[in-house]
Amino acid sequence: MTRITVTGRIANPAGPTGASGAGTTGPDAPDTPPAGRSTRRIASVLLRQEASLLGVVAVIVIAATIANPAFISPDNLTEILRSSVIYFVMGCGAALLIIGGGLDFSVGAVFTLSALTGTSLMKLGVWVPVAILAALLVAALVGVLNHLIITYWHVPPIIATLGTFFMVLGINALITGGLDVLPLPTEFVRLGQGYFIGIPNVIWIAVLVGVVAWFVLEHTRFGVNVRALGGNRQAAVGNGLRIKRLDLALYMIAAVTGGIAGLLYSARVGAGQVEAGGSATTLVVVTAVLIGGVSLLGGLGNITGVAVGAVLLSLIDNALIVASIPPQYNNIVVGAILVCAVAVDYLRRQQLYKRR
Repeated sequence: MTRITVTGRIANPAGPTGASGAGTTGPDAPDTPPAGRSTRRIASVLLRQEASLLGVVAVIVIAATIANPAFISPDNLTEILRSSVIYFVMGCGAALLIIGGGLDFSVGAVFTLSALTGTSLMKLGVWVPVAILAALLVAALVGVLNHLIITYWHVPPIIATLGTFFMVLGINALITGGLDVLPLPTEFVRLGQGYFIGIPNVIWIAVLVGVVAWFVLEHTRFGVNVRALGGNRQAAVGNGLRIKRLDLALYMIAAVTGGIAGLLYSARVGAGQVEAGGSATTLVVVTAVLIGGVSLLGGLGNITGVAVGAVLLSLIDNALIVASIPPQYNNIVVGAILVCAVAVDYLRRQQLYKRR
């Protein structure tokens, strides 16, 4: 069995598990490879997936450049990175949650709620840092609500978070009466539209969020516990992990990163937009996380893969525009990629945990 020491006990960090976190049992349950060999195999497969994604990125760049040489101009490449910021920031929190065996489809609505809360307070004259903190607190409360519904009412995560998604959408409409919030303070808009040493501020913020998420997942006890929880929830319970606290922290993190992304978007466009976020944003974020190598069944994934996935989706969107292809095709492409990502994840787990 694969072993990882967690709070003085032994846990299986990456055993197959259902979406709800329950471990796979029965005659068809795959055996876990020996310690050491399992770690090397997981790292090898993740690296191969990231390398494959980088290959897809290269093909798209070449094809788009042939169609329009302006595609590789510095301004356009910067715009691609800037567009991927929203997906990546939200994806960091979503990735931690999914690796831990959870799922949150409310992040698209939380994205809008945080943006509208923060911008509405700013319009009322509240100091910008205080308004930002208040907006993130509201986002965190949605994460707490999701956790309470899932943990104490025993509602499946997909149903619970879809329910809060629609509830938050209604709250968003009530906050502003369906009207966008503007004008916004100059210092806040500068956060989204300004540059530091020639690079947009939003990219620097995304890098900071990504580094923090990577460090937490790869170099802290919390990250080890998250992998153990997502790998085999039943084993995590048996080994004494405080799974309710972990779940609470993960749902709050996913909601707060959604709130950060909403605020960054508002600062970039200079308004709190009622129609921003929503189901489309949720779909793209989940897709970026899955194609970046995070397993929908929990236990597997890393932040660098999420970064590549976010850039890939932004790249596709930009390439379609450059090639003068109608934007409706973007949804078709994203949906197809999502289906393929889940299929690849199944095959990957079969490879990792097949009987030896």
